[in-house]
Amino acid sequence: MKKLAFCAALAAAPAFAEQPVTINFAAEIGGQPFACDATYGGLGATTAEVRAVDFRLYVSGVEMIAADGSRVPVTLNESDWQHAGVALLDFEDATAACANGTAPVNTAVSGTVAEGDYTGVAFKVGVPFAMNHGDPTVAPSPLNLTSMFWNWRGGYKFVRIDMVPTDRSADGPKGWFLHLGSTMCASEGKTDAPATPCKSPNLMDIAFDNFDPSSQTLVIDPAAVVADADLRMNAAETSPGCMSFPGDADCTTVMAKLGLPYGEIAAAEQQLIKAR
Repeated sequence: MKKLAFCAALAAAPAFAEQPVTINFAAEIGGQPFACDATYGGLGATTAEVRAVDFRLYVSGVEMIAADGSRVPVTLNESDWQHAGVALLDFEDATAACANGTAPVNTAVSGTVAEGDYTGVAFKVGVPFAMNHGDPTVAPSPLNLTSMFWNWRGGYKFVRIDMVPTDRSADGPKGWFLHLGSTMCASEGKTDAPATPCKSPNLMDIAFDNFDPSSQTLVIDPAAVVADADLRMNAAETSPGCMSFPGDADCTTVMAKLGLPYGEIAAAEQQLIKAR
């Protein structure tokens, strides 16, 4: 009888209360709202003018920060934009210069968190290792976009911000692309997933101790990240722009500003995302 009474008490115990949370994001370039039909001037080391042709990124591991500094995980709602704790933010709408994108857009992350008072938010930009090296053609949305995937070895492009200089020379790069993803991943081939985490996972850790999701927005703007890069040029025999790969001269002024080490260059404070 005591055992039955104990089980009955457990069954009657109330579930922990939860509250909804929505975190809004905005995309800008040089302080101006991102749009597929816009141009942006004064960017990079040579004050280039560019058209932006893609603007997407994955976030995961979302947490709310309490006043005492503790972090409480957010359970993301399941939808076409969010699956198993990973969300895709997509600001392009497949119009104008973004013709290779997708029409739907998503500018927020939503879910539930244990009831409480929170003063900040934390998350990662990227896809966790356990989900990063599967087959996108059979993956659930939003991990089913091959345009956001390198290969099984490298996994997903955590960040894809593509810019095309409007005043490039005839022999200049067709575009300057900021693609962040895991690198130095060991596997038998590009179509084989690594068995152990990549040497450079390149997951960005983002935290804002003072952030109110009911009144503030997180603004993503690559201008400060590429401030010392020449967007009209590309290092010989490398991918256009900075795609995170080792030994790319176009990445030496960029990766540290994403809060990530690059070769012998130490990480600095990330400058891609700010709270407003």
